[in-house]
Amino acid sequence: MAISASEAHYIIESCLTDLRIDGRSKLEHRPYTITNRSTHTKTSQSATAPAFILSNGSSRIHLPGSTTDVVCSVKADLVHPSPSKPNQGILELNVDLSLCGGGGTLEASAGGGGAQKRRRQQREEESQITSLLQRLILPHAVNHESLVVWPGKYVWRLSIDVMVLRCDGCVLDASSIAIREALQNTKLPKVQAVMEKGNDDANNGGSASKNDLLVDGDHHKAVSPCGAEDCPLVITVSVLSSPPSATDAVTSTTGSKRYKSIAIIDARTEEEACASTRVCVTVDTNGMVCGVHTLGGGGAGMEEEGEQGGAGGSSMPISMLGEVVTTASMAAKSLYTKLDRDRQVVKDVSSTDNDCGYGYLLKNHFLIQ
Repeated sequence: MAISASEAHYIIESCLTDLRIDGRSKLEHRPYTITNRSTHTKTSQSATAPAFILSNGSSRIHLPGSTTDVVCSVKADLVHPSPSKPNQGILELNVDLSLCGGGGTLEASAGGGGAQKRRRQQREEESQITSLLQRLILPHAVNHESLVVWPGKYVWRLSIDVMVLRCDGCVLDASSIAIREALQNTKLPKVQAVMEKGNDDANNGGSASKNDLLVDGDHHKAVSPCGAEDCPLVITVSVLSSPPSATDAVTSTTGSKRYKSIAIIDARTEEEACASTRVCVTVDTNGMVCGVHTLGGGGAGMEEEGEQGGAGGSSMPISMLGEVVTTASMAAKSLYTKLDRDRQVVKDVSSTDNDCGYGYLLKNHFLIQ
């Protein structure tokens, strides 16, 4: 997203005063609305939210005004395990930006170009987001060993599809929330391995064993994947740096200029365009860091100063490292508290709901491959 130098100056100065352009503080998330299969919206008001028919779990993350809208679906299948990991389930992830139009994704749009160039950029962004989520989220999303149905023969394969309809910044953060909510709402039917003895007179006149799987279609016996409640979240910390002006520039003994910097979370597209760098930190429910990745920033209005070795480009002051870690930790703790509190409220409200017919849906759509 291209913004002018005056707009960048206004946005950065607003963040430095801890009063951002939308009225939030530096550690405040936007008021996301989280919708899942529990048929209620995670706000003070309930709303209808049917699950996807062929999904075992689903969720939707959106903001009032439709500036951000992310949908996640989880489909479960019984498959043969990987030869290299016979005692672990399989998790697959795919991200679709085809309906997003390229706005609010990882990198600012370069602007211009034909339809073919935009499609190529979209594919590159999809690949980058998918790769990052696979490395930052999937290894810690669920207990992979709990997805084993028959060791060495059958395991659950969870196919996670994330569709970004609209995104006003921090696409990784919104996607991680959608994945976590969808996994926690995923229901896997009870499956038992059955081994029976049968006759095989045509071949050797003796008896042969027959292996089969028994799927229980009762929805009330279905369970969520073990460890889904501990699925980590991605917190993107954006570092905004303001170069000193000509009138009040502060110089050190070496003559180098000092930049005023601040770390914020859940940045909008305009704020991402002003960031000198962005650090994606994956934090679990215990406050442990599971992964870190650095993204380039827009750095609007910083080009001239960047040539002098300042905070321009994809860099940040070394003194900001401690603040970035502290900011990510505090933001993750606050977000986990809110999500768990809202989930408990929804669970209490939906405890009287009737899930008639869903057990038969599970029974009819689980396939053994």
